[in-house]
Order: sequence, then C-alpha cells, then structure tokens
Amino acid sequence: MIKIKRLIDCTIAEAVKSWNEGFAGYYIDTTTTPENLIKRMVNEDLSPLLSIVAFKDNQPIGIVMNGVRKVKGKKVAWNGGTGVAKEYRSKGVGKILIESTLSILKEEGVDLATLEAISNNTKAISLYKNMGYLIYDNLEYLTLKGKLLQNPIKDSNRKYNVERVAPQQIGQLLFYKTMNPWQTQWQSAKNGEGIIVKDDSGNELGYAYYQKIFNSQGRHLSTILFQCESKPDLTDSEEIVYFMLGEVFGDFKDDIIRTIPNLPITKSELPLTILKQIGFQTIAQQVYMTKEM
Repeated sequence: MIKIKRLIDCTIAEAVKSWNEGFAGYYIDTTTTPENLIKRMVNEDLSPLLSIVAFKDNQPIGIVMNGVRKVKGKKVAWNGGTGVAKEYRSKGVGKILIESTLSILKEEGVDLATLEAISNNTKAISLYKNMGYLIYDNLEYLTLKGKLLQNPIKDSNRKYNVERVAPQQIGQLLFYKTMNPWQTQWQSAKNGEGIIVKDDSGNELGYAYYQKIFNSQGRHLSTILFQCESKPDLTDSEEIVYFMLGEVFGDFKDDIIRTIPNLPITKSELPLTILKQIGFQTIAQQVYMTKEM
C-alpha cells in the first residue's frame, strides 16, 4: 500500500533519496544533495508543508515538490517536480501523487495550479491532462556560451533612460508578465538585478531582470536572464528589447554562459525571436500547464 507523507514529516535523507531515484534516467540530470535540495527550496519558494513523498514498505518511492505564491491577490501554486522511482513507474503512483497534491492545494485555498513538463514526456503530459491541466504555452530554454567576435546588439537610433532597480520593483509594473513561468518570476531572482527603461518623459517602456553567477574567486561564470519585455503595442518594441539585452549582456565579449530559462514562445514571442537572431540556441523544450482549482 502506498502511503503519502508531507515533506515536513520526512527526513532530509528520505527527501533526497525520493528525488534522486524519482528522476533517475530522466531527460536531464537532476541529481541533488541535501545542501542543494535545501538551497533550491529556499530559492524557489518550495514548501515542506505542501510538498509530499510517497512511501511503500517504509521506503520513499516518489515525490512532488510544491510551492505557493500570491499573484495579484490570488494564490498560485507550482509543481516543482514530480518523480517516481523506476520500478514503480506506470503503476499509478504518479496519479496518486498528483491527486494528493491537488487535494492539499485545495485545502490551502489555491486558485491556480501550474507546472512544466518536458515536451516529449507524453506520459506525464497525458497524466496532467487527465487531472484537469491545460497547456497554457510552450517554453524554450535558451543558452549562448562564450565570447562573440562581434557585438550582435543593434545601435539604437533613440536614447533611452535606464533606472536600475530591484526585481521586486519590476513586479509592480502594470505590464509585468505575472503569468510567465514560476522560475522566471521576480521572486525567483533572489540576489538579482533589474532595469526599467524609460523615455525622456519618464514613461516606462520595458524591463529586464537577471542574475550574475560568480565562483568563489569572484570570476563571472554566467548570467541568467529571467524576463526581458517591452510594454505592449509600442512601435519601437524591438529596439527597446535589443537595447535592454545590451544593458544586461554588454558587448558579448565576456567568456560566460548566458541562460534564458523557460521562455514562452507565444506570450514572449518578440524577445524569443530577437534572442535567436542574436545566436541563442534552444537546449530544452517544455509545455507550461495550468489548472483552475
């Protein structure tokens, strides 16, 4: 018999084992350690009270990591990973985990449940659809590695003003994309930096926020760009996005990894097009799914 326990009632060792075995042989390597699991839970607002672990014969065999945020007065939940140990896959454990998760989220008063799934993981997508999730958008994970010989940023014919802000301040903009995926929201940009671009009259035209990653010697290793969006319906939207990318990445002469996680291909079509023109490559594709509770 499968027993479901909340993560708060499990040991860290049980949580790590359920995660590592639950994602063994997955499309990407997600192996974790106790330290990294705790760090991820803090960085991505994952809750030990709302996350669950499945047990059989007192051994952890599956896990779902969940978090909840307030977005425009509504409670939005995110499934930060559903994993089932290899020998228990296709045996209904995933269904039990999702049913238990949805029950917990309902108790919590959640208005909207969200998750992502690898695009070719048809079994998982089918399960989520059967549980009432709908595809909201498709996502691409982009990277550009190393220095470029030529700066790909077009020179702007207009002068824009840049205000450097905390990512939290960007979340207050009327055109901020609150429904972009969880890991791209300002709350996930802990220790991040932000910019708001304005015209000479002080009108807000666009925003971007990002995080620079350094090693223990202080060397710049990578930059993660969470969102880079212009205000809708501007005639110079493309120019604004190019300008902001130049503010974030400079002249592209740094020997670093540039990462854009989970960019929606429909809701963020313009930045996606521009990033690909610059040379960013797609390394993973996911579906972004939501369920009204």
